[in-house]
Amino acid sequence: MLLNEKSKRILSVIMHERRVTIESLELMLPYSRRTIEYELERIQEWLVDCGLPDMHTDGARIQLTVTPELTERFEQAGLIWSEEERELLIVFFTLVNRDFLSAFHFQQLLDVSKFTVQESLNGVKQSAAHFGLDFAYTRKSGYHVNGHPQTIALYLYRTIERLVTRSTKERLVSAVLADWETEYEEFLHQLETYETVRQFRLVESHREKLAYFLLFGSRMTLPASTDEEDLVMAENTDDELRLHFSQMAHLWVTLDMLIKSGPKVEEEMDEATQHELASVMMDVIERFELLSCTFIIEREALCEKLVLHSKATMQRVYTGLEAPEELERYVMKEHQVLNVLVERSLEPFRQRLGKDVPATEVMYYTLHFAAHLHQQGQHLDEQMKAIVVCPSGISVSHMLDHILKNQFPEIVFLPPISQRDVEQYAPLVDLIFTTVPLPRTIHELANVTLVPALPTRLEQIQLKRQIEQRFLKRGEPAAIHLDDVLQVVKKHATVTNERQLRQDLRALLYADTTQIVHQGGQPVLNELITRENIQVLDKVDDWQTAIRLAAKPLETNESIVTSYIDTMIDNVEEHGPYIVLMPDVAIPHARPEDGVRKLGMSVLKVGDPVVFPENKSVRLFFVLAAIDQTTHLKALAQLTELLGNEEDLTILLSAQMSDDMLPVINKYSEEE
Repeated sequence: MLLNEKSKRILSVIMHERRVTIESLELMLPYSRRTIEYELERIQEWLVDCGLPDMHTDGARIQLTVTPELTERFEQAGLIWSEEERELLIVFFTLVNRDFLSAFHFQQLLDVSKFTVQESLNGVKQSAAHFGLDFAYTRKSGYHVNGHPQTIALYLYRTIERLVTRSTKERLVSAVLADWETEYEEFLHQLETYETVRQFRLVESHREKLAYFLLFGSRMTLPASTDEEDLVMAENTDDELRLHFSQMAHLWVTLDMLIKSGPKVEEEMDEATQHELASVMMDVIERFELLSCTFIIEREALCEKLVLHSKATMQRVYTGLEAPEELERYVMKEHQVLNVLVERSLEPFRQRLGKDVPATEVMYYTLHFAAHLHQQGQHLDEQMKAIVVCPSGISVSHMLDHILKNQFPEIVFLPPISQRDVEQYAPLVDLIFTTVPLPRTIHELANVTLVPALPTRLEQIQLKRQIEQRFLKRGEPAAIHLDDVLQVVKKHATVTNERQLRQDLRALLYADTTQIVHQGGQPVLNELITRENIQVLDKVDDWQTAIRLAAKPLETNESIVTSYIDTMIDNVEEHGPYIVLMPDVAIPHARPEDGVRKLGMSVLKVGDPVVFPENKSVRLFFVLAAIDQTTHLKALAQLTELLGNEEDLTILLSAQMSDDMLPVINKYSEEE
């Protein structure tokens, strides 16, 4: 009886926690409840086969007595390679091996049946074909990879990206290479000295991938390219890189691309590039402010982060490299609305690139905006202290740091650190939140909790309960919001009418439904623009009168005070017609502190255009009263979608009464 990677990883957590619930395992590990329950049966069988004390289970709670014998057997336990691990081994073994390879060699490597080897070989053939390469067998050469040299090198890097996410990565490397650890450390050091010379610092996870790339790549024999374009690219690689990695000329082009396009903690940029990107990113921020009707505080700090990130993005876009998709799960669950607004805000950057910005790249910018919007100050005092260890890059680390700060305001968080610095900082804190397992010696210095790199809202609630019960000793459960209940329902059932379900739950949870915006939710468009808030007039005297009339319903229902209207007009007189989003459409707004009491939105449509300064004419006014930076974003994203549809916009512009507008507004008000 052997353990696989999943069962060994689960057992590792149980041995560390000793008493744990399945709910906690779901939170700490990237596996479903069904997978965990299946693997627990495998672990129980392994314990029995080894003659060790078995696990005690009481419903969802698991308890395990950890003895020295169990620790020793666990560390010596063999592994069953999973299907993905077998394919990784075949790719690495093929790329670094210069001898003739047959299916028999892979059977020896994997220690599985001939049939299983053939299945894995077919899987590698398909993945290589997806990458534009041919994984083939000939009687003369055996199994080998055919294709362009740079594509093969890039294929190696993509395979390494799959490798480093696995807890068995070191065992996998050892199965292919003997005594590789010292050489790997030397490559890490070589990369760090190159970073110092070139005055930048890679994020830790990217440096790790590059070290593995050099480790495997140094053993590869790539066919020499005679393509003139390839020769020019090789000559144009960084001179210092050619000198620094002189023994690996066959990797120069790919290595140069990977380093330039990889995420960095900091980087020295030439003044011209810095100035140009700063100007573009400031345009992006201003466009975001316009689209989201928010005011970014400390714009220069956000701009600086966007500039640093944009240089790597440009390299990836120009070279055709892809950003990792690690953020998709989190961003599309937690910041889908914000992602819509950021995607549209990036138009100045898109024009600078002359190309589209891939969806995964947009998500990184969304993360920067989300982190900045959620940023809040903390002061070191005598409170419990914690730190975040996350080697997934600066964007992910800071976002996780902000999420945890919001969940645990009573805990003081030190700035996120890299995995290599954890031993230095562990004695300074009470708690360590980490996305990767840490050595047992660290567990003796502070309480260590494994967390997902970017926990979803539901996972955040589970984490909050776990930490409060273990360390904060609170008796009261965490507050439940409507969106949290919805997530649980959607996890176990198919929701056919989410809007109605949301309304019913709201009525059940909140006695005063007028206060929904204060309960942590984001209302949809038609919850703000109601029939009472829509006006249709033939003409008005001027743009100032139009704004006053458009805002009247919000003043009447006490969403705003009169001074808010005055401020909207003053802002246009001082800064110009920035509220005119597009021809015929304006979104007047001011800051929440200028006189907003409740979140609201009203609409005025006039028959004759009203002319603003700079000769901009408007027929549709959407007055927004925002209570903070984020609560109105879902409705505003839906309004942005509506205004982007020429046919529906024409219906609004030709409306004769409020009933003509409501069907269009309802059309864009469905929950995602």
